Amino acid sequence: MRILDKYIFSNFAKLYLIILISFLSIFLIVDIFERFSDFLGKGVPLYLFALYFIYRIPYIFVLTSPVAMLLGGLFLMNNLSKHNESIAIRTSGISLIRLALPIIIFGLLVSISVLIFGEYVLPYAEEKREYVKKVKIEHHKIQDIKMRSKIHYKQDQNNLYYIDFFDGYRNKMRFVDITSFDGSQGQITKKIQAKEAIWEDNKWNFYDCYIRKFQYNKLISSQKFSHIILPDIKIKPIDLIKSHKDPMQMNFFELRDYIERLRKIGEKHQKELVELYLKISFPFVNLIIVLFSIPIASIPMRHKWRGLIFAFGTFICFIYLSSIRIGQSLGYNEIVSPFISAWLANIIFAIIGLFLIIKSER
Repeated sequence: MRILDKYIFSNFAKLYLIILISFLSIFLIVDIFERFSDFLGKGVPLYLFALYFIYRIPYIFVLTSPVAMLLGGLFLMNNLSKHNESIAIRTSGISLIRLALPIIIFGLLVSISVLIFGEYVLPYAEEKREYVKKVKIEHHKIQDIKMRSKIHYKQDQNNLYYIDFFDGYRNKMRFVDITSFDGSQGQITKKIQAKEAIWEDNKWNFYDCYIRKFQYNKLISSQKFSHIILPDIKIKPIDLIKSHKDPMQMNFFELRDYIERLRKIGEKHQKELVELYLKISFPFVNLIIVLFSIPIASIPMRHKWRGLIFAFGTFICFIYLSSIRIGQSLGYNEIVSPFISAWLANIIFAIIGLFLIIKSER
């Protein structure tokens, strides 16, 4: 079996790489021709033109890898069936699933590789590509994300912040209102109001600050400070800055932390949460989609519809990727939960793929 596994694994890997490189080349050529006249009209230097498309390659790789997986599997299984190799293997007592184990393992390895690639390479490449396009080619200014006004921030269940204006360049807040609650009774326990707060030495320095304490919603003390440091205020300047990056330009942990910041300042984060789950779910399309190629090995060579097999494979890829986009849209619009929207297509197609394999075994 080791010889057979090695034979199937190596042949599938070769087919995958050939198809992947072909699709990468086609997508790049199409993209270059679509943008060539636009870039040429702006007088873009050749090195920037080339740099833009170099940074585009990681995105195209992640997008086209599932297509290469399915078509590679279809080619391989078709060749095994065409030369009656699959029949010989199965008559020797080897099941279809065992026969396909090497390509399933390869699919898992590719999925893990794409997951790692999407965590470390793709965000960097997309950020650089966007910078080249917006700043170097279109001469746009980078979006100012450090100047914000009328911020609501929820540190936890017991502390609510309102900041009229935040200057992220100088780490300064103006007209700050911090309300503390007793979580068990839902009553105000303390209120801090300051004209200004400045972040220095990892602490907030409050100026013209009033601190009022309450008991049973009644004022019991009031103090005024021209300057006071409040170490129990845990909010940091980074918590108040909205990122200018697209979710694709952030890795999993950056996006997770950004979502937490959005949640605390009361901003909508449904779209970002969907993208967070997609960072995990999408790479496994490479594993699930290859399941659809396995039943091809059980189709006799004389089958009159064999010529439609590859058209069917392309159709499956289109339906699968479209289903992911539909789930994504459902999540964006809060019709389903972010987790379901990211994993729904994978679950459905995994069930269908396993059903087809089990049926082919009979």
